Amino acid sequence: MLGSIRWNIFFGLFGFFLIFFFSISSNGIAVTLLKSVYAFVSFFAIAYALRLVLYLIAPPNHSQQPGVEEENKGAALDIVTPDDNDDLNRMLKEQMDGGSQQEMPKEAFEPLTPPKLVSTQDKSPEQLAQAVRHLSEQ
Repeated sequence: MLGSIRWNIFFGLFGFFLIFFFSISSNGIAVTLLKSVYAFVSFFAIAYALRLVLYLIAPPNHSQQPGVEEENKGAALDIVTPDDNDDLNRMLKEQMDGGSQQEMPKEAFEPLTPPKLVSTQDKSPEQLAQAVRHLSEQ
């Protein structure tokens, strides 16, 4: 068979809710639920029949189906980290000997001093008022 039983269940639930929502306005809850269950069974059977017809029309080609090895391909993740014990020991020895401090001299911390993009110190009060008027018009 093509697909799985999930297709039948989804199609049956589609029929159930379709009939339920169309029938709830004109029937009581008991009759609506009964009709909806009948619709679920009917749509489930229709989906099963459609899957059977599709299987008979286009059967799966077993010669091109992936084998068990390819079917499980990607299901497990094998990650092995390299053994870095030698590098780690070498770095620790350098740190203990003070060798890493000789290679990289420490630089003094200097905070960034970006230049100001706009300065209002050299502007006259009339130019500042004109700028505020221009911005308030927009």
